[in-house]
Amino acid sequence: MRGITLWFASGWLLLSACSGGEQALARAAKAPREVALHLVGTADLPRVVGVTGTLAAQEELVLGLQVGGRLQQLPVDLGDRVEAGALLAALDPRDFELELQRATAALATAYAKLGRADSGDRGSGDRGSGDLGSRDLGQVDLETLAPVKEAQAVLQEAQLQRERVVTMVQEQLSPPAELDSADAALAVAQSRLQRARDEARTQVAEVLQRRIELQQAEKRLADASLRAPWPGRVAARHASAGQVLAAGAPVLTLLRTDPLRLRLPVPERLASAVAVGQRVDFTVDGDAGRQSGGEPQQGLGAQHGTVVRLGANVDRGSGTVMVEAAVENAGGVLLPGGFCRASIVVAKAEPVLVVPKSAVVAFAGVERVFTVDQGKDGAQKAKGLIVDLGRSAGDQVEVLRGLASGTRIVRDAAGLTPEQAVKVVD
Repeated sequence: MRGITLWFASGWLLLSACSGGEQALARAAKAPREVALHLVGTADLPRVVGVTGTLAAQEELVLGLQVGGRLQQLPVDLGDRVEAGALLAALDPRDFELELQRATAALATAYAKLGRADSGDRGSGDRGSGDLGSRDLGQVDLETLAPVKEAQAVLQEAQLQRERVVTMVQEQLSPPAELDSADAALAVAQSRLQRARDEARTQVAEVLQRRIELQQAEKRLADASLRAPWPGRVAARHASAGQVLAAGAPVLTLLRTDPLRLRLPVPERLASAVAVGQRVDFTVDGDAGRQSGGEPQQGLGAQHGTVVRLGANVDRGSGTVMVEAAVENAGGVLLPGGFCRASIVVAKAEPVLVVPKSAVVAFAGVERVFTVDQGKDGAQKAKGLIVDLGRSAGDQVEVLRGLASGTRIVRDAAGLTPEQAVKVVD
């Protein structure tokens, strides 16, 4: 009997507790929500075109060597920064040095055939002594060359001999047959002079040919090393030291990252408002930025660029026009490939109606702000006003329609519903 009594007492206490909790919840539900009001005003906002885009390198170049051989040096790797002119790769130079020595010896031999010493001619340097530095054979004085001088001396001797024979024949001191012999000797000397001049032209042409071969050997030796055409970063390495490469085989991919290209596909209907020189404000999603030391940098914040190029056609697939902005990146903070949210400033700032973003409640695609009405019984209730929103600026948003300047609205309206009891506090 005592157990039954205790059981009934426990059940009564439990029911009483439940009833008290429901009453407390009901009282809390009926209690007005405390809200603070905000006076609607204006702010100067520029007119912008909001788009998304990606960062891209200013230049992307797959580098290779113009000559083939065994790769001896590859001092850079993925992610390395390089300056303009820095050595990126080099082949074993021994074969190219031997080719250069052979070309140098061939040029010296060609000079020797002309009766002149090689006066330090090295193709791309001094062109040698005298007129042999010219590529135009018409500018070379052939009469100063040794073979031609020798033939000229023989010709002069033949002419003098003929003159002596003519005198002696006229004085009947020699038979006329000697004059025939002198004429024949003179013709032979003239022919030898012409042949000497032709051979001299050939030898001059050989000198020029050997000089070209020397220049080619010098160039092949220079082409055996690969240098950076501009400052950038190594994006990929396609070869390894010790590997035998064919001419033109890819060795490295180099990116020029300052400035970067910000590629922005702009909808066709908005593209007419975009012009070269306009400012672009953007943020990079995720951790797409790194400090110059290579460590990840959180919160890059707002970045800026300038429109420099407008697309010449509309992409029929997406209905957009490609716009490119230049973004300074001297510190290497931004990386190519980053996804960006951008605003192209297409008109100067002008005063517009703005409200805090916290004052806007969106439900089923409809945006509302709330004012406070006071009923006949003195109770304060929330009243919803449907608004059309425009641009965002920080923690504020533009109101296009549905609200007037000077209206007092609830500052923090999250979870608020129309006709809900409220209490205005400072």
